[in-house]
Amino acid sequence: MRLLQKIKRLGKKGNTNLIVAGSALFISACALLISVQEMRIMRTQQKATMYPYLTMGMLYNGEGFGFVLKNSGNGLAKINSYKVANDSIHFRDWFDVLQTVMPEAQNIDYNIINTAGNIRKQMITPGEEVNLIFLKWTPETRILEKRIQDLKIEICYASLLEEHWKIEGGVPIAQEKSCDIEVEKEFGF
Repeated sequence: MRLLQKIKRLGKKGNTNLIVAGSALFISACALLISVQEMRIMRTQQKATMYPYLTMGMLYNGEGFGFVLKNSGNGLAKINSYKVANDSIHFRDWFDVLQTVMPEAQNIDYNIINTAGNIRKQMITPGEEVNLIFLKWTPETRILEKRIQDLKIEICYASLLEEHWKIEGGVPIAQEKSCDIEVEKEFGF
């Protein structure tokens, strides 16, 4: 009430310019706050359209089995680190895995195996699936399938906005920074 009375007194004294200037200042401040909020919303929307979501799991079908990596998100995922290990050994390639896990295998070769190879530095597009390794069914690969279940595959990746994740147990976990690359532990180096 007092504010209205003061405004009326100012208007009576001929200070309408002061009232108009104050109103313009108030409206400008409101417009600035709305613009800042709109910019925050736009940045959130931009992040959402560039958010990759990589998951990893086992693939089984009538032809064989393997490990598959899938981008279910909206954005590109850049692979920074790729490690395959068991309890004590970091492997260099899939044949190294096969020789360690199933040294008695005689007939597992490139006719049986389909692999993406080294995926480090690759971009995985939205909706894309990458077969890390796929093995056709044979008597030997049926035995191998049970033995490779315990492999630990760790993949670190980033979005185009430099947000970082590490896939552990098949699902991504947010990271503060990119994974450190230890060349002796990297797969495919």
